[in-house]
Amino acid sequence: MLTQEEIDDRDKGYSKSIDTLVEDMEEVIHGIHGWDKTIGDAMGQDIASIIASRFGEPQAPRTRLSMSALGTPCHRKLWYKINQSDSAIPLKANALLKFAYGDIIEELALSIAQQAGHTVVGQQDKMDAHGIKGSRDAVIDGMTVDVKSASPYSFKKFKDGELRDQDPFGYISQLSSYVYAAKDDPLVTNKTHGAFLVIDKVNGHICLDVYDFSKEIKTKEKEIKAIKEVVASKAPPKKGFNPIPQSKTSPNMKLAMQCSYCEFKKACYPTARKFIYSTGPLYLTKVVTPPKVYEDEAWDE
Repeated sequence: MLTQEEIDDRDKGYSKSIDTLVEDMEEVIHGIHGWDKTIGDAMGQDIASIIASRFGEPQAPRTRLSMSALGTPCHRKLWYKINQSDSAIPLKANALLKFAYGDIIEELALSIAQQAGHTVVGQQDKMDAHGIKGSRDAVIDGMTVDVKSASPYSFKKFKDGELRDQDPFGYISQLSSYVYAAKDDPLVTNKTHGAFLVIDKVNGHICLDVYDFSKEIKTKEKEIKAIKEVVASKAPPKKGFNPIPQSKTSPNMKLAMQCSYCEFKKACYPTARKFIYSTGPLYLTKVVTPPKVYEDEAWDE
């Protein structure tokens, strides 16, 4: 990561607006502006640190509330995370690798933004909101930015600005928490807005999805207090999502999408059965008509 002094030296004589970020990044990808070796070297060092952090030792479960966890739509998951982390299903190597290359895509995106002449600062700065800590991705041109790598399906929601209506993983709450925590940060000049810089990891498309968090900022302290009370309780809260029909015509019931990705799904649904389709695993809580695919009775990730 470049220092603020290095960025100031490089950016003398011009300034950029985040409104042109995507077009400017695409120009860099086309090779129009060349490539600054200083930026490339810094990116290489950051990626090396990511690999060392991810693969240097076994990843221990996080047993504290973090800012990224604030957006979790299921409070029961948060309760398990803090109080019974040992009930989580261990992640397999493929999942850990996906996390790593998501981090690498983030570093690449921010480096391209720097090369495009935009001011990128505050990378991985530690943030705090009423005792809840986290590391933001970056501040670009004075705005808090969260970098995401997404499937084509998820990318479309960001591109079309539909995340508020379709946010199964709580990204809106996560980003608004970082915007809230930066209210006194001099690096952040836009105190009410935040943006997702999103890379379609299959097709390579880029979009910037900007949100006004004025309403969320006003209620954030209350939201954090409520979550703290939930995880401090002696028993887990009720399930956040109920099983849904496998299809319009099937009598089988499956886990909701949010539950199927949750590492605590076995704690909530110990009798669920896992079937392997070409598109990935399917978890059924009620099996009337057994699927004609392989069943993974080991029931791990």
